[in-house]
Amino acid sequence: MTPSRPLLLVLSLLLVPLAARAQDEAPPPPARDTPRVPELQPPAPPEGPRLELEGLEDPANPSGTAPPAEGTSATNEQDTFRQRLQPTSTLSQRAAAILDRTTLGGYAEHDFIVPGRGKSTFRNHRYVLFVYSHISERISTATEIEFEFAGSPLKRDGMLTTGEVLLEFSVVDLKLTDWLTFRAGVILVPVGAYNLRHDAPAQELPERPIAYTTVVPTTWFESGAGFLGGFDLGRDWRLSYEAYAINGLDARILDEQGFRAARGSHLEDNNHDKALTARVSLSPFLGLEGAVSGYTGAYDLEGRRVNMLNADVFWRIGAWDLTGEVVRAFIDPGFVQGFPDGSTGNTRDRVPTGMFGFYAQANYRFRIEPFFRLLPDEWHDGHFTASLRYEEKDTDTEFITVGDAARLTLGLNFRPLPPYVLKTSVWWEKAGGDGLKPHLWTRDFWSQGHWTALASVAYLF
Repeated sequence: MTPSRPLLLVLSLLLVPLAARAQDEAPPPPARDTPRVPELQPPAPPEGPRLELEGLEDPANPSGTAPPAEGTSATNEQDTFRQRLQPTSTLSQRAAAILDRTTLGGYAEHDFIVPGRGKSTFRNHRYVLFVYSHISERISTATEIEFEFAGSPLKRDGMLTTGEVLLEFSVVDLKLTDWLTFRAGVILVPVGAYNLRHDAPAQELPERPIAYTTVVPTTWFESGAGFLGGFDLGRDWRLSYEAYAINGLDARILDEQGFRAARGSHLEDNNHDKALTARVSLSPFLGLEGAVSGYTGAYDLEGRRVNMLNADVFWRIGAWDLTGEVVRAFIDPGFVQGFPDGSTGNTRDRVPTGMFGFYAQANYRFRIEPFFRLLPDEWHDGHFTASLRYEEKDTDTEFITVGDAARLTLGLNFRPLPPYVLKTSVWWEKAGGDGLKPHLWTRDFWSQGHWTALASVAYLF
């Protein structure tokens, strides 16, 4: 028996939609003999502008094509480096050999100072350029060039005079072992921690400690050579050291200025003696460091000496940073003399026989959350820092003079990002010009002192 024609028509109408739905859900079968094609790639971005330096092109790769494949690059770089330093290479080719290994950076500090006695003023305090070059795996060089008060010329008391552009740090390091590096050049004298870490963005108060611009004449830099390195002592402890022979201080040692005018020349030495200086630091864990340092050297042709001892400590406890230093200088009696005949440096002034100074500082970091929520996203991790520092200096321990001073400083900073800080501070200072030894705990400190306010912006780049 065969189904009737109306029944077949009804079955056809019911099966056609089901067949169409099954066809939609099933994956399409691969088309036979259809060629495989790569997926559509996004268009390549247009190549940006290229800087072409005439004469600085790579002679080993003048076409500017892609660098060699990984694994062969180190050898090829060394070969190219040697080729560029052949005696027949031009100066521009020698410079090109270093450009890809050199980094440029620096920091700057701009002030607005309001003294209690005198006129307010803006100060373009310092602009410092860093140049660092990793010449090879074991040889590197670092340089710091400072333009103080915008360099030269400098207008002072209405007259244009010569300003300061100083090479304060310029060394070349040769790494002999992991714990021994030979250094030569213009060296930061390692007496105290402040002289080694004096860059403005790293400091919480805008003004340097008064004893560490006079007794330790920060920035104290000398020409010389020596060694530095460090050892791990167990899992957490670390011992570090620096030790150098340098030209050293000369005889321009003065009350009030301390050793500032006696910093050594980078052209000549005033005697045959070479001063020795060293610092040894011990850190039991990250955040705590203590160090002792010293200096000894003759300051004139008769062999009269300056001996100096310094101790410093830094301790981070939660939101607190506690730091301080103390320095004592012992100086053989003598006079400002011994320079070549006719030099105006031979003043025959008496040289102080002793100097002393210290500072103790506490910094507290904090945040005001509602304030930071109003700031741009990149500033949300910023913080404020409140600072308190007390300090004294005495640039002639035999007498009470204007070189004696005591200062109490209160500061408040806003640091939206680690390399940028806005600083404000107010300090109260009393000097010993009235014949009274200045100390915080004496009545005349408050009755005879004067105040100064300072705001500054400092940044790294």
